[in-house]
Amino acid sequence: MALTFNLPMDELNYLPSTLLKSEYISIYMSVEENIKIVRRAIEAFNTGNTSNADQFISPDYVNRESQSHKDSYRSKLKGPEEFTDTIKNLRSAFPDLHYEELEIISQGNKVIFVGNVTGTHSGNFFFIPPTRNRVSYEAVHIHTIGDDGKIVEHRAIRDDLKFMYQLGLVKPVSSEYEPFLKEWKGVR
Repeated sequence: MALTFNLPMDELNYLPSTLLKSEYISIYMSVEENIKIVRRAIEAFNTGNTSNADQFISPDYVNRESQSHKDSYRSKLKGPEEFTDTIKNLRSAFPDLHYEELEIISQGNKVIFVGNVTGTHSGNFFFIPPTRNRVSYEAVHIHTIGDDGKIVEHRAIRDDLKFMYQLGLVKPVSSEYEPFLKEWKGVR
């Protein structure tokens, strides 16, 4: 059953008779709980504290973004170990890393987090030495919640071009395109 839930709890009397109030409450609560679980993960990125990752990251957790390279040691990690390793790597490269929630949406077992990611590149970002550049870009993070009530999968859609441009790793093929690229990517 796919439903959108934005009905205040005091309007339960207006639900169709085919949907039991207890079903609505159960689904509403799982949507709210799923959002809370994802917010705990985001808080771990913001603070670097992963000591309780096993409370919201499933042992079967897979990060589709960081585990796509088959030859990387990261492709062998999963569960809280992978989540912790991701945060350790990101926060060592960007110690002031911060995810600002712009919007969060949940339906069924999916939670979509839309946020602005900021930080200063002051440590090695995998093979990229520190540039001391500040980054700020929007990203969409798609989380799947498993039957155990924990995050079992993560995918992201990021503005990697803006991110790499802010780090100084990409440039237009000609300086005449520099103003266009800056305007297009919102870089000042």
